[in-house]
Amino acid sequence: MNLHSAAAGRKLTSRQIRVTVYAAQLMIDVFILVFSFLTSSLARIGHLSNGRNIDWITVLVPAFIVVAFYGRLYTLDSLQSYKLSARRACGALAWAVAITLLAFFFSKDTDPVSRFIFSSGCLLSLTLLLLVRIPIDIFVNRAIPEMFLKKLLVVDNVPARATAGYDVVDMRELGLKLDIHDPVALHTFSSIVSDYDRILVDCRVEDREHWSLYLQAIGCIGYLLIPELRPVISDHARLAFDAAAIRVSTGPLDLRSRAIKRSFDIAAAVAILFLVAPLLILVAIAIKCDSPGPILFKQIRIGRSNRMFHVFKFRSMRHELADASGATSASRDDRRITRVGRFIRASSIDELPQIFNVLRGDMSLVGPRPHALGSRAGDDLFWHVDARYWLRHSAKPGITGLAQIRGYRGATDTRNDLIERLRYDLEYVRNWSIMSDLRILLATFGVVVHRNAY
Repeated sequence: MNLHSAAAGRKLTSRQIRVTVYAAQLMIDVFILVFSFLTSSLARIGHLSNGRNIDWITVLVPAFIVVAFYGRLYTLDSLQSYKLSARRACGALAWAVAITLLAFFFSKDTDPVSRFIFSSGCLLSLTLLLLVRIPIDIFVNRAIPEMFLKKLLVVDNVPARATAGYDVVDMRELGLKLDIHDPVALHTFSSIVSDYDRILVDCRVEDREHWSLYLQAIGCIGYLLIPELRPVISDHARLAFDAAAIRVSTGPLDLRSRAIKRSFDIAAAVAILFLVAPLLILVAIAIKCDSPGPILFKQIRIGRSNRMFHVFKFRSMRHELADASGATSASRDDRRITRVGRFIRASSIDELPQIFNVLRGDMSLVGPRPHALGSRAGDDLFWHVDARYWLRHSAKPGITGLAQIRGYRGATDTRNDLIERLRYDLEYVRNWSIMSDLRILLATFGVVVHRNAY
């Protein structure tokens, strides 16, 4: 299948389709819960109940949604397996019922409630939750399997082979070459494969190490075809007709985790923007009065999946002396820095416009700091110091990060500065949680306040 024709005919990405199915299933589950209890009320007393018998629903439904979400009910593996989805739905309902009973027990408000309505409502809910997953399973796994999960086969300097269910990209036909020392080439290819969920690479033996690094760096679920393993690998691990494959990348965050992180970013960024809006206006006026030139400084940085984007900062240098590539790090007595710029850099106020990058989706509040294309550690470009540098881009870049609160911020004068910063960046990517983001944000605030107190 031609990649460009396939992409042109696709109105929705597979991720958007999955999110739509998750949302539809959630709404169906909520409808089932409400319908079941109202039907039980109608059967028991001949009309729709009110008062305490309805209060059960107002507690049970939110509890079910929260438990189902954190119990991974609305995830890809659940939708692709009826047994797994049914087991998680039963677990979510059981926990929701337990939470509801506990809430009403401690409120000492259970006497006016009909036990028949509650028990029969729970039983009917369970039955319908299990039954509705049968057509959903058929729809996902038989009707739209190729739309639901987009898969790509990348052929690099080996004979092309057709693989059922995969779009195919031939690197030679597109005139592309994977070069982990060329960020522009990485950006170009990452933009091509960004809509795919599974990437399978067929390449020469000597190129496998670089492809493995690249697949881990873009945060996808990636496989390498290893034909020579065919005699010793089981059929369960075989992905192509006449070849075996090994999984080399899983991606740091699944769709559910990304949704949690994105929701947190938007909510926190809007709140922060509201609080600092007067400060942003004052700084903008001060910059304009201090030196000629634009208020904001835009620079190309490397972001998630090694794709480039424009980062926003308050301009802290003289416009005519600004370094768009970032090849020269600012020093303490840098003559390029303006009077206002010196203050906003020392207080980190120059980073505040990156809130707009967060709202646009280019960045996260917390993550590895994005670097300019010309950034160097000593005399070497960052990726020449350590090839693992690209792995930090499997997550969105952040305004602050673990490396920054551990003391590794600002200029990287030596190779060791970059290696230590990279160590903390990779630690963050491997161990992400919403609580870690909260801790880092609070620690960042403490570091900024403490630094500016002296």
